[in-house]
Amino acid sequence: MNYDVIALACEQLDYRDKLRLAQLLIQTARKEEESVNPQDRTIKPKPAVPEAIVEEQEIDTISYVYERLLKLRPVKTKSLTNSIKAMFQFQGGISEAEVSDIVSELQHRKLVKLTSNKVEYND
Repeated sequence: MNYDVIALACEQLDYRDKLRLAQLLIQTARKEEESVNPQDRTIKPKPAVPEAIVEEQEIDTISYVYERLLKLRPVKTKSLTNSIKAMFQFQGGISEAEVSDIVSELQHRKLVKLTSNKVEYND
């Protein structure tokens, strides 16, 4: 079977079957290419991020969250954590531990104060 025969047979398929066939062909070609040229398949290590940049990103995150919280002004602790989660939902979400770290950092910097399940802001 050669290319021309397959191309003629593909013309009779509906668009969904053409897409499925295209996906199958790409996967098959990639597997074959990996087995034929394993030396070209190298895993590049991620460059280490310097600590200064990590600290800058954390500072940016805290200031970003605080600016948004000043606009939202959640009153209860649960509203505060839900607001922080909502800020990161389009970037893939944020874990409970990260939310509590952000809240702790906001308290440490004395930007917010949590007393008896209520949130107070230091403007």
